[in-house]
Amino acid sequence: MLFLSVENQVFLILTISFTFLFFIGALVIRIQPKKTRAFAMGFIIPLVLSIMAFMSATYNNHDAFVLLIISHIMLLLNCSLVMLQVPKSSALGFFYFSPFLFLGLGIYLSFTGTYQKLSLVFTIFVLSFLLLNLVLLINTLFHKDKSQAPGYAGLFVMAFAMVPWTYSSQIGVEVLLLLFIGYICCFVYLYKNSLGFFFKDYERKADSLKKMNISIQSEVIRRVEEIERSNRRLLEKSKTDSMTGLMTKAAILDRLYNMIERSPRESLSVLMFDIDCFKKINDNHGHQTGDLCIKSVANFIRTSFRQGDLSGRFGGDEFIILLPSTPSVKAYTIAERLRETVQRKSNPPITISIGIATYPHDASTADQIIEASDKALYASKEKGRNCATLYSDI
Repeated sequence: MLFLSVENQVFLILTISFTFLFFIGALVIRIQPKKTRAFAMGFIIPLVLSIMAFMSATYNNHDAFVLLIISHIMLLLNCSLVMLQVPKSSALGFFYFSPFLFLGLGIYLSFTGTYQKLSLVFTIFVLSFLLLNLVLLINTLFHKDKSQAPGYAGLFVMAFAMVPWTYSSQIGVEVLLLLFIGYICCFVYLYKNSLGFFFKDYERKADSLKKMNISIQSEVIRRVEEIERSNRRLLEKSKTDSMTGLMTKAAILDRLYNMIERSPRESLSVLMFDIDCFKKINDNHGHQTGDLCIKSVANFIRTSFRQGDLSGRFGGDEFIILLPSTPSVKAYTIAERLRETVQRKSNPPITISIGIATYPHDASTADQIIEASDKALYASKEKGRNCATLYSDI
């Protein structure tokens, strides 16, 4: 029996395994070029004819052996014609069906005794395939695109394996080895141009997506930072009086509460003052002059206090200064210096009245210190304006 020998059994397993894998791949893998699919479809020829050879070997060893040879000759013919086509050729559609035509032709040649009559012709066919694929392989190696090289190499090695096979009419170890190498080359060709093509496309798209995500992430970070900067500017703007550039009432009170909460035992003096007879200035000289007086006082404030002191516009022509770590005596000296500066340098000429209160000597809470400094301010007004008054002296 033909398949009793180890070499023939190995050949059958080798052929059926690879051809079944290639043919199923052609049917299952949807994302692949037409040329690759047409190439893989051709392996149905040795798949079917090898199975038929195994089934008929019990009755006729000779016909079974001829089926094996014819199957690979038909495979070489079909796949060589496929490899001659350009990748996007419209003729490739024909090669989806041509394997079935060659399959029928192979069965006819095997069971009609035609192979024996035309054995020389088939030998010339094999040598022609050998030479053709060798030339195409060498030509491909000199081109930049070498994706077709494994296919030419596989067909060349298979054709080379058939030379000793047809000559000796038996399957030897060298034939098995060459066929195995040929199938491996075909596998590499199909993998690189189907799954390999898919994986490369996937990697390219994944890389593109990664770059896009990085770009989007960078843009999002940039936009978030821009929004944060804008929010900070808005926050600062909301805390800053638009006319004077000093802190608003809400902002200065918030800082006062925080300072007392953080350092409840540290002394803190508050100066509360306003422009004397400001209503008359507005009535007699107009609101523009009044605004000019407010801006002038704000400029004196910016140049008369320490870096750690905080100043704000409390409302209208009223201002407030926070003096951290400043006892009442020192606060009074600072207030007098400011009053004299305004009286001497202001243009138009104005004066200010100042009330001074010190935490925790005059008050124990932020609200109380504000109330105390306000009372001291009104005490200065009652004295005749243009003076500074300590809450402790009331």
